[in-house]
This record gives sequence, C-alpha cells and structure tokens, in this order.
Amino acid sequence: MDYISRLRNVMKSADIEPFIRHIRFPFFKNLTEGCKVDFNYPITALVGQNGTNKSSVLRALFGSPNNYSLGSLWFSTDVDEIKDEGRSRFIYGYFDAPTKSIVEVIKTRISKEDDPDYWEPSRPIKSDDMAAMPEKILSPNQLKTRWKAIEKNVIYLDFRATISAFDKFFYHSDFHTYPKKDYLRKRSQMLKEIIDNDLKTYKPHKGKKDKLFINTLLEKDKVKIIGDILGRKYKSIRLLEHSLFTNDRAPTIILQSENLKYSEAFAGSGEFAVSILVHKLMDCQKASLILLDEPEVSLHPAAQCNLMNFLSEQALKKKHQIVISTHSSSIVKDLPKEAIKLFCLNDKIGKVDVLQNVSPEESFFILGERIEKKTIIVEDRLAKKFVEKALKIGGMGLLNSFDVKYCPGGAGSIYQNIAVPLCIANVKNVMFLLDGDQCQTNDFPRSNSIPENENPNLQEIIKKTINQDIKFHCDGSNGAANIKQKSKMQRDFIDFIHDKIAFLPVLTPEKFLIENTHGDYKNYRDSISKEITDSKQITMEICKLDTGEEDITGDSIFETQIRILNKIPNDHIAFTKTREMLQIFLDNDTIRP
Repeated sequence: MDYISRLRNVMKSADIEPFIRHIRFPFFKNLTEGCKVDFNYPITALVGQNGTNKSSVLRALFGSPNNYSLGSLWFSTDVDEIKDEGRSRFIYGYFDAPTKSIVEVIKTRISKEDDPDYWEPSRPIKSDDMAAMPEKILSPNQLKTRWKAIEKNVIYLDFRATISAFDKFFYHSDFHTYPKKDYLRKRSQMLKEIIDNDLKTYKPHKGKKDKLFINTLLEKDKVKIIGDILGRKYKSIRLLEHSLFTNDRAPTIILQSENLKYSEAFAGSGEFAVSILVHKLMDCQKASLILLDEPEVSLHPAAQCNLMNFLSEQALKKKHQIVISTHSSSIVKDLPKEAIKLFCLNDKIGKVDVLQNVSPEESFFILGERIEKKTIIVEDRLAKKFVEKALKIGGMGLLNSFDVKYCPGGAGSIYQNIAVPLCIANVKNVMFLLDGDQCQTNDFPRSNSIPENENPNLQEIIKKTINQDIKFHCDGSNGAANIKQKSKMQRDFIDFIHDKIAFLPVLTPEKFLIENTHGDYKNYRDSISKEITDSKQITMEICKLDTGEEDITGDSIFETQIRILNKIPNDHIAFTKTREMLQIFLDNDTIRP
C-alpha cells in the first residue's frame, strides 16, 4: 500500500498538533555545532552507522516535552563524565496556532548539587539564533520570558534494551545463591499458577509485597497484527509484568500458536519486542511522540517491512509523530526523501553531520558495507548498463574490478548527499561517472593551485566547476562557522572533484541509444514523426513499436533500451573512451593523474 501521499496529507491536518517541527543542536554530544533535524513527515528515520549519535537525538526528543527529562537517559558518572562546561543544550520548535508561527524552546543542562544532570528550559538565547519573546502575551503557550514546553505523551523503546524477565535474570542479573536454572524452575511454577488461574495479584510465601503488576490476554486485533508483522499465526498472546525472577519489574510474553505454547524463553527476541511495541502503540493516546531505537534488532527484513506498514497505519489512524533510529535499509526503503536524515561522521573535524532530504538509495550507499572494490556511481540504471557494457568489452577481469551502483535523484543530490559524505570520510576507491550533459567545464583545478588569499572564493570555484552550490557543515561558535575549517573542507572537496568526478562521453545514455539504433530499432526510430524531438518521448514510441503495446511501463521501456544497447557495436568510440577513463582510475586512484 502506498502510504506516502496519505501521510503527507496528515502533515496538513491540525490533528497532528502539537508536533515537533525541528530540533537543533548548538552544542550537544558529538554532533556538529548548529546541526538541525527537520520533521516534515509523520515518520522520520535517523539513518547512520553505529556511533553517529542517532540515539542521542532520540533521547533529546524524549526530553523535549513538558514533564520529561533527558537527565533520566543521559547522565554523568565518574567513569563517563560529561565535560561540557555547562554548554550542552538543544532547541526545538513547534507550531503555535494563536501566533501562526513556529516557536522555539531551549533546554540546557544545568549542574546542581542535588541533581548534576538537570535540564531546564531557559529564555531565548540570541547567539543561538533564537527570536526574542513578544512584548505582549499573544498565546496561552507563552510565558513572560520563554515559550512553554510542548505538551505531548512520549513512548520510548530501545530495542537493544527491550528484554524479557527471563533474559533479565538469566543474562543480566548477579545471582550466585544456586544454579540459575534451578531458581528459574521454582519461580516458573509460580508463573504457571498465575497463568492457569488468571490471577491479578500474587504475593508469594504469604508475603505482603505484590509481585504481579499486569496479567492480561492481548486483544484479538493486537494478536493478528503481531502475527502479520512476524509472518506467523498465534491463537493467543498473554502479557505479564512481574518481579518473580528479580526485584525489578519485567515483562513476560506467552505466545500460543495452534499447536504450541511457549514463553519468551523459547521465543525469539524479535517476537517479544514486537509484542511489546504493538501493545504499547495501540493503547497509547493520540498524537503521541513515538521514539524507536533500532527496531530492526532481531527482525528479518520482511518483518521489518511489515513493521513499517504497521507504523504507517498507526501514524495515519492516531496522528502520531514517529522517529526511528536505524541502520537497516529495509526500514527506510519505502520512505520519502523528507523522512530520511543521514548521520555521517565527518573525519575532518571528528564530529557528526546530519544530511536531510536523502533518498533511500543514497542512504543505502552510505549504510552499505565498507567499499572493497573500486566503485563507480552513476545517475540511473541505464547508465549502469552502459558502463557495465564498456567494462565487459575490456574483459571479465576489468568488469570484476569494479562495482557499478546507480543513485537516482539527479546530479545535484548525488553531489551533496553522496560525494560530500564520501569526501569527508576520506573514501579513496570510489568515483562518479555522471551524464555528459552535467559537464560544465574542462578545468578541474587542484586545491594547491589556488592561493590562500582566494579562500573567500572557494565556494564559487566549486559552483563554477560542477554547477552546484554545496553546503558544508562545520564546527562553530555563537552561530558562526569556523572559517579555517570550512576552507579546509572546501579545498578537500575541490581535490575530490579533481580526482573522483568525471562524465560519460555521451550527453545522456538515453540520447546515445536514440542516435545509435540498429536493425529493427533504426526502422522504428525512422518511422516516428520528426515533430517528436524529446528523447524520452521518442524512447516511449520505440518501445510501443517494439512491444506492440500501447500501455507501457517503465520496466518495459528499460527492457527495450537494453535490447537497443546490446545491438550497438562493441568498438563504438563511446565505450572505448569510457573504458580508458576507468582503466586510468583503476591504475591511479584518480581520474586525472
């Protein structure tokens, strides 16, 4: 089911309010100073490798609404001391209906004697680019010196820490009185008594302390949804929360299929986590803030896709704001660009940048495993086939030396969302082979040819070279970028352009095919009216003649293009030039040695 258009419409509804519209970080953890995350879609994915502060952003969101504190999730200890000199802070914005504007709330870490991890709202800080408060009271969300914190229910689930009572005792408790399995056997008898008699309270050994907090059968609709996500059928699912195994409250899930009953000790952790998630989300109040930390843990790819469908349904039905941290391509593959935020470690400054409006394909590339082969990035799947043919003509050895990937979205998106992160990460064995119509100049300078006094013009030099205005995220102070650092990043990118970015010797692969039709395809081309000049339209007409069908799809057009490509002679100069260019890169790690 296509959820994108329906969820985009949800963003226009007042029912989603209050909704956090953005969060930004003047100084927070290892994030680049001043970085910002916008929320323009009901579901947002924070995407990145481990160690890129995705969970830290989730925790800041947890601490944003009224009556919630980040201090319960991020705190200083003697071993892991927070050394921020009182500077850690984050700012978030929400829509204030009376003033019809986005207003901002800042929360700052204040170290007090009785609570060294206290986060409190404060008045707007001008140096953090916050607007001054109105002189008059214009809204009930307004206090004299600051805006009120947003009022929103929060559910935070860390799937790495969502563990059952059994796992908590067996793997995470310090218990040495006698063998754990013997203790579990005794305590499991108590659990069986609770289940068999459907008890609602339980005080073992005639004690006064109740060890049972929840004992309920999940409703049939929850059972069905859990089964749909996991690809299984369950007859019933029972949720218990108790302190029979340890002194802490912990849940136990009893799943019963048609022929089998087993607790979470025998079920996978994915079943346990999904059961808890579905139960909590279906019971929570409307327009809640749902924060999910790595929900892909212990779920196979199909279950991850099913989970995303469930979350989309919940966002549509109950107008939730859902934010997910993930490094799974299955979680992000069906999200629109505005929903994906890519977290990249900037090796130049040792901090994390956040890139916005990233396509799933672009995020897959950054999420992918470390690049082993020489990798060529092109604009679309036809360009990929063109390059692969050029390589194959040179022999299987040359073809197997490269991995060709395509990233749709256009050259501008490829430059900003793939080339810049790879430059920052100092990746060497990658090159970009863009369509020839993107080539603006034959002058690709090295940074050492540009005098230092030209540093103020580096941005313009980059734009002149690739016809793209690139944004560089730098460290800074009081809202001002570190000029020296920015110049270093710009010079590094100029060298990256020189060494790694080249262009196909054809304007576009599509036009190249039209100009080089052979056999029946030349006859098809010649039969098309000369009044049709657009290459896409010409290709569609050729495809109709090729297939004998009037209703054609993108896939059928692509298949026709492959057949045309296969008929072009191997000795065509375009293939030769492409192959020579790639051989130079293979031998020298640069396109322009």
